[in-house]
Amino acid sequence: MVKHILVFTIVFIFQANPAVFARADLEKTETEMKNAIKIEGDAQREVDTWASEKDDLVSEIRTIQTTNTWLDYQIQKYNLYINRLNQEIALLNTKKLEARKVREGLEPYLEKEVLIRLERFIATDLPFYEAVRAQGINDIRNTMSDPHSTLAEKLRQVLSVLEIEANYGKDVGTSDVTLTLDGKDTEVTLLRFGRVAMFYTSMDGKRVGMWNDHERKWEPLPKNHERDISRAMQMARRERTIGLINIPAGAINHGN
Repeated sequence: MVKHILVFTIVFIFQANPAVFARADLEKTETEMKNAIKIEGDAQREVDTWASEKDDLVSEIRTIQTTNTWLDYQIQKYNLYINRLNQEIALLNTKKLEARKVREGLEPYLEKEVLIRLERFIATDLPFYEAVRAQGINDIRNTMSDPHSTLAEKLRQVLSVLEIEANYGKDVGTSDVTLTLDGKDTEVTLLRFGRVAMFYTSMDGKRVGMWNDHERKWEPLPKNHERDISRAMQMARRERTIGLINIPAGAINHGN
């Protein structure tokens, strides 16, 4: 009995208040819609975030690609530099070896060839500035025997003496010296025309002579050469205007 009353009551309430159940469905639907909108909003925000990240990634990728292109160019360029430097290094090493060979052969050549030939040349040359020229040879020998002297210093010393000797062949000058004439020391003035000829006059002007290179000795000249030799000495000392003179330059002819 009670059971039938309860069922009746529930049916009665349902039939009497249908709005109660419609409101419940509406609230449920509204809640589901809110949840769906929230999910959609979250999804859109994720899409927007991914789009922004995608743009950043694309920009970063492009930057990396540009950087890689630049680095590839730099690598190629530096490879060319390296190849060129390697070629230059190889060339320098070749020159270094050649320079070593030259250095190993140059010092013996300077000492055993050039110096000896220079000594022989001076010994057979006209007899002038003998002390000075002998000192030049000694200076070369001292430099050659000095263990602290570099090859450059030795070469410079030799070239300096060779240059001085070369200049002797181009200058004209006079000097006062003592010669042994007829077994006696005699004060004379020497006149030298490069390496062509050398003459002397005694201090009193009474004796004149020239160097006989063939005989390797001083020989007197005839009196008629005194005036021209005296004029030549004045020209060499720039005491007289340059002019023509007649003096012997070869074999001595005592008949004149």
